[in-house]
Amino acid sequence: MYRRIVGSPRTQRLFGRLIRIGRDPEMAPSEARYVVLSNIIAMLGVAFTLGFAPILLISGSLVFPALQIVYALGYLPTFWLNHRGHRVAATTWLVLSSHLLAVSQVLVEGTELDVHMFFMLHTMLPFLVFAPRHNKLMVTLSALAGVDMVVAVVLGDHLPHLGPVIPLERLQVIRPILLGGLFATLAACAHYARRATLIAEAAADRAHQRSEELLLNILPPSIARRLKLSGGTIADGFAEVTVLFADIVGFTRMSSLLPPERIVGMLNDLFCRFDDVAGRLGLEKIKTIGDCYMVAGGLPEPRADHTEAVAEMGLAMLDIVADLAARTGEPLTIRIGIHAGPVVAGVIGKRKFIYDLWGDTVNIASRMESHGIPGAIQLSDAARRRLAGKYRMEPRGMIDVKGKGAMETWLLQGQLDEVPAATAAS
Repeated sequence: MYRRIVGSPRTQRLFGRLIRIGRDPEMAPSEARYVVLSNIIAMLGVAFTLGFAPILLISGSLVFPALQIVYALGYLPTFWLNHRGHRVAATTWLVLSSHLLAVSQVLVEGTELDVHMFFMLHTMLPFLVFAPRHNKLMVTLSALAGVDMVVAVVLGDHLPHLGPVIPLERLQVIRPILLGGLFATLAACAHYARRATLIAEAAADRAHQRSEELLLNILPPSIARRLKLSGGTIADGFAEVTVLFADIVGFTRMSSLLPPERIVGMLNDLFCRFDDVAGRLGLEKIKTIGDCYMVAGGLPEPRADHTEAVAEMGLAMLDIVADLAARTGEPLTIRIGIHAGPVVAGVIGKRKFIYDLWGDTVNIASRMESHGIPGAIQLSDAARRRLAGKYRMEPRGMIDVKGKGAMETWLLQGQLDEVPAATAAS
Protein backbone atom coordinates (compact mmCIF):
# COMPACT_ATOMS: atom_id res chain seq x y z
CA MET A 1 0.00 0.00 0.00
CA TYR A 2 2.77 2.44 0.88
CA ARG A 3 4.21 2.13 -2.67
CA ARG A 4 1.31 4.28 -3.85
CA ILE A 5 2.14 6.94 -1.25
CA VAL A 6 5.88 7.30 -1.62
CA GLY A 7 7.86 7.57 -4.81
CA SER A 8 11.44 6.40 -5.29
CA PRO A 9 12.61 2.89 -4.32
CA ARG A 10 14.96 4.39 -1.71
CA THR A 11 12.07 6.28 -0.11
CA GLN A 12 9.96 3.14 -0.23
CA ARG A 13 12.65 1.15 1.58
CA LEU A 14 12.99 3.84 4.24
CA PHE A 15 9.24 4.04 4.68
CA GLY A 16 9.04 0.26 4.88
CA ARG A 17 11.68 0.12 7.61
CA LEU A 18 9.94 2.82 9.63
CA ILE A 19 6.50 1.24 9.57
CA ARG A 20 7.98 -2.12 10.62
CA ILE A 21 9.73 -0.80 13.72
CA GLY A 22 8.93 -3.16 16.59
CA ARG A 23 7.46 -5.84 14.35
CA ASP A 24 8.75 -9.25 15.39
CA PRO A 25 9.02 -11.84 12.55
CA GLU A 26 7.49 -14.43 14.89
CA MET A 27 4.58 -12.15 15.78
CA ALA A 28 1.10 -13.24 14.74
CA PRO A 29 -0.13 -11.33 11.66
CA SER A 30 -3.12 -9.95 13.57
CA GLU A 31 -0.78 -8.57 16.26
CA ALA A 32 1.77 -7.25 13.77
CA ARG A 33 -0.95 -5.30 11.99
CA TYR A 34 -1.53 -3.09 15.03
CA VAL A 35 2.20 -2.40 15.43
CA VAL A 36 2.53 -1.39 11.78
CA LEU A 37 -0.65 0.68 11.97
CA SER A 38 0.54 2.60 15.04
CA ASN A 39 3.79 3.42 13.21
CA ILE A 40 1.91 4.57 10.11
CA ILE A 41 -0.41 6.82 12.12
CA ALA A 42 2.55 8.28 14.04
CA MET A 43 4.26 9.05 10.73
CA LEU A 44 1.09 10.60 9.34
CA GLY A 45 0.73 12.62 12.55
CA VAL A 46 4.25 14.01 12.12
CA ALA A 47 3.67 14.76 8.43
CA PHE A 48 0.23 16.29 9.02
CA THR A 49 1.42 18.48 11.89
CA LEU A 50 4.55 19.69 10.11
CA GLY A 51 2.55 20.20 6.93
CA PHE A 52 0.35 22.75 8.67
CA ALA A 53 3.32 24.70 10.02
CA PRO A 54 3.82 26.79 6.85
CA ILE A 55 0.07 27.23 6.48
CA LEU A 56 -0.13 28.71 9.97
CA LEU A 57 2.40 31.36 8.92
CA ILE A 58 -0.65 33.02 7.41
CA SER A 59 -1.69 33.84 10.98
CA GLY A 60 1.09 36.43 11.09
CA SER A 61 2.67 34.89 14.19
CA LEU A 62 5.61 32.48 14.48
CA VAL A 63 4.13 30.99 17.66
CA PHE A 64 1.74 28.67 15.87
CA PRO A 65 4.24 27.21 13.33
CA ALA A 66 6.79 26.73 16.14
CA LEU A 67 4.20 24.87 18.21
CA GLN A 68 3.47 22.59 15.25
CA ILE A 69 7.11 21.48 15.28
CA VAL A 70 6.88 20.78 19.02
CA TYR A 71 3.66 18.86 18.50
CA ALA A 72 5.28 16.77 15.75
CA LEU A 73 8.09 15.76 18.12
CA GLY A 74 5.45 14.40 20.49
CA TYR A 75 4.71 11.51 18.11
CA LEU A 76 8.30 10.22 18.01
CA PRO A 77 8.23 8.23 21.31
CA THR A 78 5.74 5.91 19.60
CA PHE A 79 8.54 4.53 17.41
CA TRP A 80 10.93 4.17 20.36
CA LEU A 81 8.37 2.32 22.49
CA ASN A 82 7.52 -0.04 19.63
CA HIS A 83 11.22 -0.67 19.07
CA ARG A 84 11.62 -1.59 22.75
CA GLY A 85 8.70 -4.01 22.51
CA HIS A 86 6.31 -1.94 24.65
CA ARG A 87 3.48 -2.16 22.13
CA VAL A 88 0.57 -1.23 24.38
CA ALA A 89 2.53 1.70 25.80
CA ALA A 90 3.42 2.83 22.26
CA THR A 91 -0.20 2.77 21.15
CA THR A 92 -1.38 4.48 24.34
CA TRP A 93 1.23 7.20 23.89
CA LEU A 94 0.16 7.66 20.26
CA VAL A 95 -3.48 8.19 21.23
CA LEU A 96 -2.71 10.39 24.24
CA SER A 97 -0.16 12.54 22.40
CA SER A 98 -2.67 13.16 19.61
CA HIS A 99 -5.28 14.00 22.19
CA LEU A 100 -3.05 16.31 24.22
CA LEU A 101 -1.97 18.02 21.01
CA ALA A 102 -5.59 18.94 20.28
CA VAL A 103 -6.17 20.06 23.89
CA SER A 104 -3.12 22.32 23.83
CA GLN A 105 -4.14 23.74 20.46
CA VAL A 106 -7.56 24.63 21.83
CA LEU A 107 -5.96 26.37 24.82
CA VAL A 108 -3.41 28.23 22.68
CA GLU A 109 -5.44 29.00 19.57
CA GLY A 110 -8.95 28.94 20.97
CA THR A 111 -11.89 27.47 19.11
CA GLU A 112 -11.80 29.96 16.25
CA LEU A 113 -9.72 27.56 14.11
CA ASP A 114 -12.12 24.70 14.94
CA VAL A 115 -9.19 22.55 16.09
CA HIS A 116 -11.51 21.08 18.70
CA MET A 117 -13.21 19.25 15.81
CA PHE A 118 -10.18 16.94 15.77
CA PHE A 119 -11.60 15.36 18.93
CA MET A 120 -13.96 13.52 16.55
CA LEU A 121 -10.92 11.83 15.07
CA HIS A 122 -9.59 11.02 18.53
CA THR A 123 -12.82 9.25 19.49
CA MET A 124 -12.24 6.89 16.55
CA LEU A 125 -8.49 6.45 16.85
CA PRO A 126 -8.40 4.03 19.84
CA PHE A 127 -10.67 1.58 18.01
CA LEU A 128 -8.32 1.54 15.03
CA VAL A 129 -4.99 1.05 16.78
CA PHE A 130 -5.74 -1.17 19.81
CA ALA A 131 -6.21 -4.92 19.61
CA PRO A 132 -9.69 -6.11 20.70
CA ARG A 133 -8.38 -7.49 24.00
CA HIS A 134 -7.67 -3.92 25.17
CA ASN A 135 -11.33 -3.02 25.00
CA LYS A 136 -11.50 -1.15 28.32
CA LEU A 137 -8.50 1.01 27.46
CA MET A 138 -9.81 1.95 24.03
CA VAL A 139 -13.26 2.82 25.40
CA THR A 140 -11.72 4.98 28.14
CA LEU A 141 -9.52 6.92 25.72
CA SER A 142 -12.37 7.37 23.26
CA ALA A 143 -14.69 8.60 26.01
CA LEU A 144 -12.02 11.07 27.18
CA ALA A 145 -11.85 12.57 23.69
CA GLY A 146 -15.63 12.76 23.56
CA VAL A 147 -15.80 14.62 26.88
CA ASP A 148 -13.16 17.11 25.73
CA MET A 149 -15.12 17.67 22.53
CA VAL A 150 -18.25 18.51 24.50
CA VAL A 151 -16.32 20.80 26.87
CA ALA A 152 -14.70 22.64 23.96
CA VAL A 153 -18.04 23.17 22.21
CA VAL A 154 -20.03 24.19 25.30
CA LEU A 155 -17.36 26.21 27.11
CA GLY A 156 -15.31 27.35 24.11
CA ASP A 157 -15.94 31.06 24.72
CA HIS A 158 -14.91 30.75 28.37
CA LEU A 159 -11.68 28.80 27.86
CA PRO A 160 -8.39 30.69 28.28
CA HIS A 161 -6.82 31.89 25.01
CA LEU A 162 -3.07 31.68 25.62
CA GLY A 163 -1.79 32.46 22.13
CA PRO A 164 -1.93 35.56 19.94
CA VAL A 165 -5.23 36.48 18.30
CA ILE A 166 -5.45 35.61 14.61
CA PRO A 167 -6.96 38.33 12.41
CA LEU A 168 -10.38 37.40 11.00
CA GLU A 169 -9.36 37.61 7.33
CA ARG A 170 -6.47 35.19 7.94
CA LEU A 171 -8.66 32.98 10.06
CA GLN A 172 -11.03 32.59 7.11
CA VAL A 173 -8.14 31.25 5.00
CA ILE A 174 -6.70 28.85 7.59
CA ARG A 175 -9.96 27.35 8.85
CA PRO A 176 -11.13 25.74 5.55
CA ILE A 177 -7.68 24.22 5.03
CA LEU A 178 -7.64 22.83 8.57
CA LEU A 179 -11.17 21.43 8.32
CA GLY A 180 -10.42 20.00 4.88
CA GLY A 181 -7.46 18.16 6.36
CA LEU A 182 -9.65 16.88 9.19
CA PHE A 183 -12.36 15.53 6.91
CA ALA A 184 -9.76 14.01 4.59
CA THR A 185 -8.27 12.23 7.61
CA LEU A 186 -11.71 11.03 8.75
CA ALA A 187 -12.41 9.76 5.24
CA ALA A 188 -9.06 7.96 5.20
CA CYS A 189 -9.85 6.33 8.57
CA ALA A 190 -13.27 5.25 7.30
CA HIS A 191 -11.68 3.86 4.14
CA TYR A 192 -9.10 1.96 6.19
CA ALA A 193 -11.78 0.55 8.50
CA ARG A 194 -13.86 -0.58 5.51
CA ARG A 195 -10.82 -2.05 3.78
CA ALA A 196 -9.77 -3.89 6.94
CA THR A 197 -13.32 -5.22 7.29
CA LEU A 198 -13.39 -6.43 3.69
CA ILE A 199 -9.99 -8.10 4.10
CA ALA A 200 -11.14 -9.78 7.33
CA GLU A 201 -14.36 -10.95 5.66
CA ALA A 202 -12.41 -12.31 2.69
CA ALA A 203 -10.03 -14.12 5.06
CA ALA A 204 -13.00 -15.52 6.98
CA ASP A 205 -14.58 -16.70 3.72
CA ARG A 206 -11.33 -18.38 2.68
CA ALA A 207 -11.01 -20.04 6.10
CA HIS A 208 -14.63 -21.21 5.87
CA GLN A 209 -14.01 -22.59 2.38
CA ARG A 210 -10.89 -24.42 3.59
CA SER A 211 -12.80 -25.90 6.53
CA GLU A 212 -15.59 -26.98 4.17
CA GLU A 213 -13.07 -28.65 1.85
CA LEU A 214 -11.36 -30.31 4.81
CA LEU A 215 -14.69 -31.58 6.14
CA LEU A 216 -15.58 -32.98 2.72
CA ASN A 217 -12.20 -34.73 2.62
CA ILE A 218 -13.09 -36.45 5.89
CA LEU A 219 -16.82 -37.09 5.47
CA PRO A 220 -19.19 -37.79 2.59
CA PRO A 221 -20.99 -34.58 1.49
CA SER A 222 -24.43 -35.71 2.68
CA ILE A 223 -23.03 -36.72 6.08
CA ALA A 224 -21.12 -33.44 6.40
CA ARG A 225 -24.34 -31.49 5.74
CA ARG A 226 -26.22 -33.49 8.37
CA LEU A 227 -23.44 -33.00 10.89
CA LYS A 228 -23.43 -29.22 10.37
CA LEU A 229 -27.23 -28.95 10.54
CA SER A 230 -27.94 -31.21 13.51
CA GLY A 231 -24.67 -31.65 15.37
CA GLY A 232 -26.15 -34.80 16.92
CA THR A 233 -25.23 -38.46 16.61
CA ILE A 234 -25.16 -39.76 13.05
CA ALA A 235 -25.84 -43.49 12.73
CA ASP A 236 -27.49 -45.23 9.78
CA GLY A 237 -28.27 -48.84 8.97
CA PHE A 238 -27.77 -50.16 5.43
CA ALA A 239 -29.22 -53.50 4.38
CA GLU A 240 -26.91 -53.99 1.39
CA VAL A 241 -23.36 -52.65 1.22
CA THR A 242 -20.18 -54.05 -0.32
CA VAL A 243 -16.94 -53.65 1.63
CA LEU A 244 -13.40 -54.07 0.29
CA PHE A 245 -10.18 -54.43 2.26
CA ALA A 246 -6.79 -54.33 0.56
CA ASP A 247 -3.39 -54.91 2.14
CA ILE A 248 0.13 -54.73 0.71
CA VAL A 249 1.85 -58.08 1.13
CA GLY A 250 5.19 -57.95 2.95
CA PHE A 251 4.94 -54.24 3.62
CA THR A 252 6.32 -54.52 7.17
CA ARG A 253 9.50 -56.20 5.94
CA MET A 254 9.78 -53.73 3.05
CA SER A 255 9.48 -50.75 5.39
CA SER A 256 12.42 -52.04 7.44
CA LEU A 257 14.63 -52.23 4.34
CA LEU A 258 13.79 -48.99 2.52
CA PRO A 259 14.31 -45.37 3.68
CA PRO A 260 11.25 -43.84 5.39
CA GLU A 261 10.75 -41.18 2.71
CA ARG A 262 10.77 -43.86 -0.01
CA ILE A 263 8.19 -45.93 1.84
CA VAL A 264 5.89 -42.98 2.55
CA GLY A 265 6.24 -41.65 -1.00
CA MET A 266 5.42 -45.04 -2.52
CA LEU A 267 2.44 -45.55 -0.21
CA ASN A 268 1.17 -42.05 -0.91
CA ASP A 269 1.45 -42.59 -4.67
CA LEU A 270 -0.42 -45.87 -4.40
CA PHE A 271 -3.23 -44.64 -2.16
CA CYS A 272 -3.70 -41.41 -4.14
CA ARG A 273 -4.30 -43.51 -7.26
CA PHE A 274 -6.70 -45.70 -5.28
CA ASP A 275 -8.53 -42.53 -4.18
CA ASP A 276 -8.86 -41.41 -7.81
CA VAL A 277 -10.43 -44.72 -8.81
CA ALA A 278 -12.79 -44.70 -5.82
CA GLY A 279 -13.91 -41.18 -6.72
CA ARG A 280 -14.44 -42.11 -10.38
CA LEU A 281 -16.52 -45.17 -9.42
CA GLY A 282 -18.57 -43.27 -6.83
CA LEU A 283 -17.30 -45.35 -3.92
CA GLU A 284 -16.69 -44.17 -0.39
CA LYS A 285 -13.17 -44.44 0.97
CA ILE A 286 -13.58 -45.26 4.64
CA LYS A 287 -10.03 -45.17 5.99
CA THR A 288 -6.45 -46.35 5.74
CA ILE A 289 -4.69 -48.14 8.56
CA GLY A 290 -0.98 -48.41 7.88
CA ASP A 291 -0.76 -50.17 4.52
CA CYS A 292 -4.40 -51.33 4.64
CA TYR A 293 -7.01 -49.57 2.47
CA MET A 294 -10.77 -49.82 3.13
CA VAL A 295 -13.49 -48.74 0.70
CA ALA A 296 -17.25 -49.35 0.49
CA GLY A 297 -20.04 -49.13 -2.07
CA GLY A 298 -23.74 -48.51 -1.49
CA LEU A 299 -23.42 -45.79 1.13
CA PRO A 300 -24.14 -43.15 2.27
CA GLU A 301 -26.46 -43.08 -0.78
CA PRO A 302 -27.73 -46.58 -1.64
CA ARG A 303 -27.14 -47.85 -5.19
CA ALA A 304 -28.07 -51.10 -6.92
CA ASP A 305 -24.67 -51.77 -8.51
CA HIS A 306 -22.51 -51.33 -5.40
CA THR A 307 -20.92 -54.78 -5.62
CA GLU A 308 -20.08 -54.36 -9.30
CA ALA A 309 -18.47 -50.97 -8.57
CA VAL A 310 -16.39 -52.46 -5.75
CA ALA A 311 -15.35 -55.36 -8.00
CA GLU A 312 -14.15 -52.83 -10.60
CA MET A 313 -12.25 -51.07 -7.82
CA GLY A 314 -10.49 -54.30 -6.86
CA LEU A 315 -9.50 -55.08 -10.45
CA ALA A 316 -8.18 -51.54 -10.94
CA MET A 317 -6.17 -51.83 -7.71
CA LEU A 318 -4.41 -54.93 -9.03
CA ASP A 319 -3.45 -53.05 -12.21
CA ILE A 320 -2.24 -50.01 -10.24
CA VAL A 321 -0.03 -52.13 -7.97
CA ALA A 322 1.40 -54.03 -10.94
CA ASP A 323 2.19 -50.74 -12.70
CA LEU A 324 3.86 -49.26 -9.61
CA ALA A 325 5.91 -52.42 -9.07
CA ALA A 326 7.12 -52.28 -12.68
CA ARG A 327 8.06 -48.60 -12.39
CA THR A 328 9.84 -48.83 -9.02
CA GLY A 329 11.33 -52.30 -9.29
CA GLU A 330 9.95 -53.13 -5.84
CA PRO A 331 8.24 -56.52 -5.26
CA LEU A 332 4.81 -54.99 -4.62
CA THR A 333 1.84 -57.33 -4.28
CA ILE A 334 -1.61 -56.67 -2.91
CA ARG A 335 -4.17 -58.94 -1.28
CA ILE A 336 -7.86 -57.98 -1.60
CA GLY A 337 -11.01 -59.25 0.11
CA ILE A 338 -14.64 -58.37 -0.67
CA HIS A 339 -17.91 -59.16 1.11
CA ALA A 340 -21.46 -57.82 0.80
CA GLY A 341 -24.10 -57.48 3.50
CA PRO A 342 -25.67 -55.15 6.08
CA VAL A 343 -23.65 -52.59 8.04
CA VAL A 344 -24.10 -49.77 10.50
CA ALA A 345 -22.41 -46.51 9.48
CA GLY A 346 -21.87 -43.36 11.48
CA VAL A 347 -19.58 -40.61 12.65
CA ILE A 348 -17.56 -41.23 15.80
CA GLY A 349 -15.23 -39.11 17.85
CA LYS A 350 -15.03 -35.49 18.94
CA ARG A 351 -11.61 -34.72 17.53
CA LYS A 352 -10.29 -36.20 14.28
CA PHE A 353 -13.68 -37.81 13.81
CA ILE A 354 -14.26 -40.29 10.97
CA TYR A 355 -17.13 -41.88 9.08
CA ASP A 356 -16.80 -45.57 9.93
CA LEU A 357 -18.60 -48.91 9.47
CA TRP A 358 -19.45 -51.70 11.91
CA GLY A 359 -20.95 -55.17 11.73
CA ASP A 360 -20.28 -58.73 10.59
CA THR A 361 -20.00 -57.57 7.00
CA VAL A 362 -16.95 -55.50 7.89
CA ASN A 363 -15.38 -58.34 9.86
CA ILE A 364 -15.95 -60.90 7.09
CA ALA A 365 -14.58 -58.54 4.41
CA SER A 366 -11.46 -58.12 6.54
CA ARG A 367 -11.15 -61.93 6.88
CA MET A 368 -11.55 -62.32 3.11
CA GLU A 369 -8.48 -60.13 2.73
CA SER A 370 -6.35 -61.62 5.52
CA HIS A 371 -7.12 -65.21 4.38
CA GLY A 372 -6.70 -64.31 0.73
CA ILE A 373 -4.02 -64.97 -1.87
CA PRO A 374 -1.37 -62.36 -2.80
CA GLY A 375 -2.17 -60.78 -6.16
CA ALA A 376 -5.79 -61.97 -6.08
CA ILE A 377 -9.26 -60.75 -5.10
CA GLN A 378 -11.07 -63.13 -2.76
CA LEU A 379 -14.87 -62.97 -2.61
CA SER A 380 -17.31 -64.27 -0.07
CA ASP A 381 -20.22 -66.30 -1.42
CA ALA A 382 -22.53 -63.33 -0.76
CA ALA A 383 -20.40 -61.11 -3.00
CA ARG A 384 -20.11 -63.90 -5.60
CA ARG A 385 -23.91 -64.23 -5.86
CA ARG A 386 -24.27 -60.50 -6.58
CA LEU A 387 -21.67 -60.69 -9.34
CA ALA A 388 -22.94 -63.92 -10.94
CA GLY A 389 -23.55 -63.63 -14.67
CA LYS A 390 -21.44 -60.48 -14.96
CA TYR A 391 -17.95 -61.52 -13.85
CA ARG A 392 -15.69 -64.53 -14.22
CA MET A 393 -15.02 -66.20 -10.88
CA GLU A 394 -13.40 -69.46 -9.92
CA PRO A 395 -14.02 -71.33 -6.69
CA ARG A 396 -11.22 -71.38 -4.18
CA GLY A 397 -12.95 -73.72 -1.78
CA MET A 398 -13.79 -73.60 1.88
CA ILE A 399 -11.66 -71.60 4.33
CA ASP A 400 -11.94 -71.43 8.09
CA VAL A 401 -12.87 -67.90 9.18
CA LYS A 402 -12.34 -66.98 12.81
CA GLY A 403 -15.69 -66.56 14.54
CA LYS A 404 -17.62 -67.82 11.49
CA GLY A 405 -16.27 -71.29 10.81
CA ALA A 406 -15.93 -72.70 7.30
CA MET A 407 -16.92 -70.31 4.50
CA GLU A 408 -17.02 -70.84 0.75
CA THR A 409 -14.80 -68.40 -1.15
CA TRP A 410 -14.19 -67.42 -4.75
CA LEU A 411 -11.49 -65.61 -6.72
CA LEU A 412 -12.51 -62.74 -9.00
CA GLN A 413 -10.94 -63.02 -12.47
CA GLY A 414 -12.55 -60.17 -14.41
CA GLN A 415 -15.65 -59.29 -16.39
CA LEU A 416 -17.34 -61.95 -18.49
CA ASP A 417 -16.82 -60.01 -21.72
CA GLU A 418 -13.06 -59.81 -21.09
CA VAL A 419 -10.90 -62.42 -22.80
CA PRO A 420 -8.46 -64.09 -20.38
CA ALA A 421 -4.80 -63.49 -21.19
CA ALA A 422 -4.04 -67.22 -21.64
CA THR A 423 -6.92 -67.64 -24.14
CA ALA A 424 -5.86 -64.58 -26.12
CA ALA A 425 -2.29 -65.88 -26.37
CA SER A 426 -3.45 -69.21 -27.82
